[in-house]
Amino acid sequence: MKNESISLEKTTKEEKRLVQYELLRVIAMFGVLMNHVFNYGLHIYDDFTLDVSSVDGFTLWSILELMKLAALPSVNCYILITGYFLVNSTHWRLKGILKVWSITWFYSVSIYLLAVAIGLCHFQWEEMFRHATPLYSNSYWFVTSYIALMFLAPLLSWGLQRLSQRQYLLVLILGFFICFQFFLGKYVMDNQQIVLFVYLFMIGGYIQRFHADSRRRPAFYAILSVLILMLMYCITVAKNYYFNRHDFYIYAMAYHGLVLPFSVTIFLFFKQLNIQGRNFQKSIYAIASLCFSVYIIHTQSVVDEILWKYAAKMFENCLLFMIPLLSVLLCITVYLICCAIDYFRVRIVRVLTEHLSTFDNI
Repeated sequence: MKNESISLEKTTKEEKRLVQYELLRVIAMFGVLMNHVFNYGLHIYDDFTLDVSSVDGFTLWSILELMKLAALPSVNCYILITGYFLVNSTHWRLKGILKVWSITWFYSVSIYLLAVAIGLCHFQWEEMFRHATPLYSNSYWFVTSYIALMFLAPLLSWGLQRLSQRQYLLVLILGFFICFQFFLGKYVMDNQQIVLFVYLFMIGGYIQRFHADSRRRPAFYAILSVLILMLMYCITVAKNYYFNRHDFYIYAMAYHGLVLPFSVTIFLFFKQLNIQGRNFQKSIYAIASLCFSVYIIHTQSVVDEILWKYAAKMFENCLLFMIPLLSVLLCITVYLICCAIDYFRVRIVRVLTEHLSTFDNI
């Protein structure tokens, strides 16, 4: 009985330690959705501008710009989490790789076939091949780069485990000069996601190995994150003012620019969180287990085309001051629908597995 009590206490402590990273996953996926709303719904890279000659106009632009900048670290945070947890493992996580690939393949193919069945598009063998080979066709750039990183992870971990803290820090400094946009990054990092992913993996690994017992309060990293965010905001103000004083664009920044240190401070903030409440923890775990599907479903090419056409029309027909609220509501709606779809997929797979297991035992 005593041993059971100790084991239960250990499990509870472990869950408290892990739940903050699961919360970061959940929020990061919301940030991915928000990025896509701005990129493909508002078309911020095309001709979307706001008149900032009035206080109301400048306030609206500021809100949207800050929303966009705050969403940018989402992808980086996912990779930091991966590096943090895999740096001490030199084994290939084939089960994890298979899970990522199988979910990607399932939704890529099933959504296309469903769209054909209900008449949204015509069946074409070329399209079928593209959907059936999502890694080969690079339909999901994040998944392709992430799986490549997962295959590299044991080799990276094997090398990083043999470094002292000083040596590891020197490697990170060298990587910073290579990856960071304001140094060599602007010359060598265009469309090199896997290089950035490797560097983020190493940062996450360094935090695990040499920063795991930091006693700094979350408020310290929260303040640091806000300061970096405001610096990014000021740069976008200056950039807009330099090119056009009245019609401001919503600027993004490269993942390997100021978004890089911003991502690290956000990760460190969540790392130091102590999340209480058993029910709240369970909710986080439940949503986190489904949130990867949010990315796969809403970026599937058929869904992608329909979703952003609808979103673009919605933004065109709404009042300007409603855009921030509608962006958030759209993200919440898509997020919940995708999670619900994956919830039923998981339940169906579980029921089928149980029936097959029962059949095999007969």
